Amino acid sequence: PEILRGENYTEASDIYSSGIIMYEVISGLPPYHDISHDKYLAIKICQGLRPRFNIKVPQFIIDLVKNCLDANPLNRPTAKEIYEIFNPWSLTAELREQISKADEINNNSSNNKILSTNLGLSYKTHSEAFYASRLLNFDNLPEPKNSDDYYEHNDNIISKEFSESLQIDIAQLNI
Repeated sequence: PEILRGENYTEASDIYSSGIIMYEVISGLPPYHDISHDKYLAIKICQGLRPRFNIKVPQFIIDLVKNCLDANPLNRPTAKEIYEIFNPWSLTAELREQISKADEINNNSSNNKILSTNLGLSYKTHSEAFYASRLLNFDNLPEPKNSDDYYEHNDNIISKEFSESLQIDIAQLNI
């Protein structure tokens, strides 16, 4: 969001981009594919809009993406912290269980065809959604903030009960 407001590129802005890339790799969808890429999208992003997953996702991934997409650059993890989260030795049994449970739910999903990204995902892109590098010059965008309900009310993560039983504070990973 800070780049949309004309601020300089930083490691923290790269982390935000990494969160968007994680979303795209996991979901198989480009971010905001179904809405116009214009000043109104920039405003919505500054007001807390973030892409939503179309599949079940382990809670630790939701938490990582959410942290990468934090409106405050100082709250985003560093590249080293992200590396350590994905380091094979840092994946605890509980995290592996979250991944396994999400995979099980997705494999048994009635929307299984959506998950076949290796066969080609079918989706409609808004006519004014542009995925090319271009200069965005928007004046008077609001101060970036986080959404109050980011992923809170969507059925796109593993069950609340299961998530709560396995919830891990990223700080516990000794990053």
